[in-house]
Amino acid sequence: MKKISRGSHQGLLKNREETKRLNTEALWQQVQRLRKEKPSTLWSYKEVWQGAGLKSNVALNSPWNASIKEAVSEHNRLLREQAEGGSAGQAQRKTLRITNKELRNEIQQLKIEYDKALSKMAIWEAEADFYQRENERLQRKIERLLETE
Repeated sequence: MKKISRGSHQGLLKNREETKRLNTEALWQQVQRLRKEKPSTLWSYKEVWQGAGLKSNVALNSPWNASIKEAVSEHNRLLREQAEGGSAGQAQRKTLRITNKELRNEIQQLKIEYDKALSKMAIWEAEADFYQRENERLQRKIERLLETE
């Protein structure tokens, strides 16, 4: 049986370094492409690593690509600052997420108020029935007293 070399340790390390270099280059190219194509929108990390042709976010989350993550977060931070500190119209504009959250909170408050109103109505109806029966009982008592006189 002939021994077949499966590669050396040096070859594996070289392949790993080459893969790291290629992934980093692909990620930077995607960042440059996003800067040209989408300069005024927020970028997601998924958009970056998928656009670079990677199958997962492992390369983007690795320490040697921290500068790429920093570039994406810096871009998003600047856009958020511009939206908040821009003109009066932009300052009043809210994202859909914030608006939806406010609307959900308002719906919760309205449900609470609705439940309180229903419970008050139920109490009033119960009291009205009680006093109506009490009134009828007292009316019968008055009629009996008038008949006995």
